[in-house]
Amino acid sequence: MRSSDNWSSTFIACAIIGILFGYAVTLFLKPGLLPPMLRLGGLTTPTTILLMGTDVVYSKEHRALKADRASYQGRSDTILLCRLDPIRNSLSILQIPRDTQVRIPGYRGLQKINGANAYGGPHLAAQTIWEFLNVPVDHYVVLNVHGLVELVDELGGITVDIPKSMHYRDNSAKLNINLEPGPHLLNGTEAMGFVRFRHDALGDIGRVQRQELFLRAVEEKALDPMAWAKVPKLLSIAQNYLLTDMDTGQLTQMAQFVRAVPKGNQQMIMLPGNFSGTGDWATNEQEVRLVVARWNGQALPSSTREAIKITVENATADPENGRKLSRYLTARGYNVVAYRSKSDVYNGPQPTTRIIAQRGNTEEAMLVKQDLFNCGDIVNASVGDIQSAITVVAGDDLSSVVTQNNAGTEQQTPRHRRRHH
Repeated sequence: MRSSDNWSSTFIACAIIGILFGYAVTLFLKPGLLPPMLRLGGLTTPTTILLMGTDVVYSKEHRALKADRASYQGRSDTILLCRLDPIRNSLSILQIPRDTQVRIPGYRGLQKINGANAYGGPHLAAQTIWEFLNVPVDHYVVLNVHGLVELVDELGGITVDIPKSMHYRDNSAKLNINLEPGPHLLNGTEAMGFVRFRHDALGDIGRVQRQELFLRAVEEKALDPMAWAKVPKLLSIAQNYLLTDMDTGQLTQMAQFVRAVPKGNQQMIMLPGNFSGTGDWATNEQEVRLVVARWNGQALPSSTREAIKITVENATADPENGRKLSRYLTARGYNVVAYRSKSDVYNGPQPTTRIIAQRGNTEEAMLVKQDLFNCGDIVNASVGDIQSAITVVAGDDLSSVVTQNNAGTEQQTPRHRRRHH
């Protein structure tokens, strides 16, 4: 009897040790497999963080301009409102264009939102966003632009697929951007040029989209185990260029949570709007409410096909596929507002179609995917056409589907619904 009891005790002890060992290994190597509540020192309540990257601040010394490498009081080049939700195990990022028109507390009239940090620091910026979006801000992080250069260099560079030629020189700002299309390993200075470039037709909105491409490239780099060994050095660099109301323990907790969120639970949404007469970004209150609701993880009523604005971009070897796909989707009842025979983003044929939910509208993207016979990947990002809810970048996997199912839809698409580039 005692032998049996001893065997039972040994078995239970081994089982407990095995469970604890498995938990420890999973916590270290694959934290995303664990529910957020079970992660050691993990986040337990939804948290909103305002992340800003500041512009360069110059001071005058002996009639020459000198960059202040320690200043956080510049206008905010990058404004990201991040929601970390351990209940849904999700990460939502709302990108706010720096030229967005808002009312800054204590200042008259409409102002560009990037001025809030310059006028009153991160506290005024957080208050401005709170009143503008009706979203409380729990914490803030301000990154001096010079920190970006050192962080990227320490990582050994970031590989980015550059969508178009970028050439700009500003001697007074010591900014020299010289980038060509295609995949490139960018060093810190080149990365700063990539995320700051705004001298094209879309201005600041194009820059927001490129910043999103850069953030996703950084995420890919962070998943490389070789980068983990650099974490202590990266934290040391970051401390020299960060202004935040969080301590090191809180920053580590947030970073661990973000690293473990599955890709399918991540979304980046750009605040929708239109260019005003002055070139600023003017928003519509109803559209803003919808986007903030999606950012918050709220379920919204399904849209009809007729209400979904779609842009089609062709990234296949056949230049006719864009037109064929446009006609097919129009026949299905969608509002195809534009098609392009060649993608603005990709330089050559792509194997997989991308269905881009421009405004975090995943449910609409899923409907489009179903009508495309489940071809393609859904991407929660704001890198598509800014006037559309969905951008379909047709890849080679869609070529045969479009050809086989385009019969009967060869009637000319109404002229007022076409914009061919």
